[in-house]
Amino acid sequence: MTAKTLQMSTHADYFDKGCRPFLLQFPPCIARIVSSKERDEPQLPGSTADAWSRSTSFGRDIDTHSDHCPSPRKHSLHSFFDPADVRPWTSDRFQMVGKVQDAARNKGQVHEMCDSMHGKRVAVKHMPNDWVCRSHDDFMRHHPGETERPWVDIGCMALLNSTSFPYGCELLGVYRDEQSTRVVTELASEGDLFSWCGVPSSEPAGPTREALVRPLARQIIDSVKRLHELSIVHRDLSLENILLTTRPEDGTMQIQVIDFGMTSRDRCFRNCVRGKPSYQAPETHTGQECDGFLCDAFAVGVTLYALLMKDYPWLSTRPGGCKCFEFVRRNGFRAYAMKRKLRGSSSTVAESMSEQLLQLLEGLLAVNPVDRLTLGEAGGWAEGSRPGSVWDLAWLNRATL
Repeated sequence: MTAKTLQMSTHADYFDKGCRPFLLQFPPCIARIVSSKERDEPQLPGSTADAWSRSTSFGRDIDTHSDHCPSPRKHSLHSFFDPADVRPWTSDRFQMVGKVQDAARNKGQVHEMCDSMHGKRVAVKHMPNDWVCRSHDDFMRHHPGETERPWVDIGCMALLNSTSFPYGCELLGVYRDEQSTRVVTELASEGDLFSWCGVPSSEPAGPTREALVRPLARQIIDSVKRLHELSIVHRDLSLENILLTTRPEDGTMQIQVIDFGMTSRDRCFRNCVRGKPSYQAPETHTGQECDGFLCDAFAVGVTLYALLMKDYPWLSTRPGGCKCFEFVRRNGFRAYAMKRKLRGSSSTVAESMSEQLLQLLEGLLAVNPVDRLTLGEAGGWAEGSRPGSVWDLAWLNRATL
């Protein structure tokens, strides 16, 4: 832990002002914190997680090659984009508008550029060729321990575009010159959710913000549910990896899920910690078999909490990593919400949300995955095996997509 974290943990009342300031904890360009010793392990035949997979149509088309296992299988995510379709980069077609953010894990940056051929602004992720390599197989030979895999990200976008996934960014092309590879996608007009909820003038936590966030929450949950129904586990959901754009036809807000570099088609895994520390499902730190659907559900819960409270609930879910989460581990989320103060306020988190919302977050943020709500994946669960779906709760049913 940092010195500031240690100072916070010894404060007389560490619930008084929450965790570190929201806009300072995870700047948009932060690299994922993943130990080089944490690797995916092959699923053990006959295990509990394997039984979950056998009970559904999910988790059987495993992206073993991209997850460092011995041999590739058919329909790995990277295979949905052919590296032969990479085109030469022409600088006279794309004019720089400005830098959007760093892409630290991909050794590059994201820029906003103007595509003169189509007369529109686009997002361009710029990465060095010695990082991207010529193909996914080439990348894995050169970077066998990497968890952020650019060809998996590109292939997943291509797959989602081909299925008319309503919450994806359109992949407009992949281009290369002698030094760099550039991935061109449509540009989200409102940026990412981290920036959106960090605007100082935005509504504070309370009934008005609940009403504002509720349609976005439904879209976020629906987007991850649809990914799971395509046998895709994201494993890096966060505010930074969900964009917001304005629908031209009616002016409403539309979310777009991005950054599929850690994505897998393997639903069940172990000893495999992915994503940012606040969003990691606690069971990923135990060495036990984990269900990727439930890990994504936990990350959705953290995302919704941060959207609604304009703050993170805890710094980390790693054992001993954050005193706030240790309280949740012992007493549950509801008890924590009743004690935790909003930043700059004498009100508690529980006092700042409706009972219906508290029930939703309590279900998504259950420490024990057995008690966690599902996202309602069709055919994803054996009958009677789960406590319920988020779609059964009243808070979500008060909004329309």
